[in-house]
Amino acid sequence: MSGLQDIWQNNDPHGLSQEKLMAYLEGKLSDEERHEVEAWLANEGMEADALEGLMDIPAEETQESVNRLNFQLRQQLIQKRERRKRYIRETPWSWVAIGVILILAALAFWIIHLSLKHKT
Repeated sequence: MSGLQDIWQNNDPHGLSQEKLMAYLEGKLSDEERHEVEAWLANEGMEADALEGLMDIPAEETQESVNRLNFQLRQQLIQKRERRKRYIRETPWSWVAIGVILILAALAFWIIHLSLKHKT
């Protein structure tokens, strides 16, 4: 999914274009083109479900919904990249903290060991 930038992105050369799908939703296709789209959708799973969901939305709101989904997709990808960068930046301090704790634990052990040795 890292390559996705657009919900209409179609890597399938046999897939349908955004324009044809939007024309289908708006009812602007000829009977032959509509049949072609419906035949393609019959073979697809997720795309057919997504288009079915878009059909429930009035045609004038469809493009707005698609734009909103694209915006949300881009925002999620940006946030994912930022989290990854933040993790990389914060990781060295975690290792330093672990090192300091181990050194303190070793010192405490050594001090306790010496104090017990002097008592005997």
